[in-house]
Amino acid sequence: MSRKISYPLVAPDTLQVSVTSRCNLRCSMCNLWEDRDKGQELDFAQIRDVIDQSSSWGIGEINLCGGEPLLSEKCFKIIEHGKKRNMRIILTTNGTLINEDMARRIAASGLDIISISLDGVTADVHDKIRGIEGAYDKIIKGVGFLGKACRELKSPLIKVMIFTISNKNVEDIAGFINLAKNLCVDSIYFTSLVMDNVKLFSQSEDTNGLWITGDRLKILDKMIDEITSPLQQRYRFDYPSFGLIKKYFRRQLEPGSWTCFAGFRRFVLCPEGTIQMCGETIGHLKDESDIKKIWFSEAAQEKRKKILKCRNYCLQDCHAREESANLKNVFKMDFLKRR
Repeated sequence: MSRKISYPLVAPDTLQVSVTSRCNLRCSMCNLWEDRDKGQELDFAQIRDVIDQSSSWGIGEINLCGGEPLLSEKCFKIIEHGKKRNMRIILTTNGTLINEDMARRIAASGLDIISISLDGVTADVHDKIRGIEGAYDKIIKGVGFLGKACRELKSPLIKVMIFTISNKNVEDIAGFINLAKNLCVDSIYFTSLVMDNVKLFSQSEDTNGLWITGDRLKILDKMIDEITSPLQQRYRFDYPSFGLIKKYFRRQLEPGSWTCFAGFRRFVLCPEGTIQMCGETIGHLKDESDIKKIWFSEAAQEKRKKILKCRNYCLQDCHAREESANLKNVFKMDFLKRR
């Protein structure tokens, strides 16, 4: 109903806290690490206030991301405070900073879900996409350390590996399943490349050759069909975006294929204090500390109107209520199935 009348009737589902724009990778599909404001980050007290407001408002989940959130000394303070407010905490990381000590710290933190990005079955593929040699090996070791720490500490942490499908790794889709099995990962999630990781609706020029086109689409079809065959019973792919990947890269999505809830389901706090919807600023904590006033502001309403007219569907789970609900079930069931 909120989306139909273009006015939020309930609190957002999730508070997204982009802890920092600093990052130790240089990914082909991302320019966030180039952020000129990366030195201007909110302090923990400011973020804590937003968490308290969010919890009182009825938001039950925090999604920590970056940049690379584990580069920030505030990351574990946020997890600790969020758990005190009985909120579900998800951490999205590139995984390269997870050594033995970090793994134990994560496992003991109370974190509910950790999502680790891995975009290739081999170091050659992953590291070329992510821009730093040696990243793949650090992630593989980190996932192992995390599994060991969770077993030793009897942590219920759910470990998810995220694979961003692009022209550079389309052949690795099927192999990714076996890699995840070998690493004893609880769940996996395939997401589709976006041309601009900040403004998700953007259809900017593909200067890095990441979009899948031409005969490469046949490889995509083959990989998708292979991993959804009856022989593949390890992981579930019954979230809405997965069934649309083939059409997405062919740019064949139509109104009704995908329902975007950007501007309704996620409150996005950026490192320097701006509040954004689809990469566009609707407010700043330095001007208004009451997050509800920002959420219901005229700037927010104008942005929601633009979002309703958008047809450049990005298939990102952060903007789809049905996607998010399905993923919670997928992650939960995959986790229980492996216990």
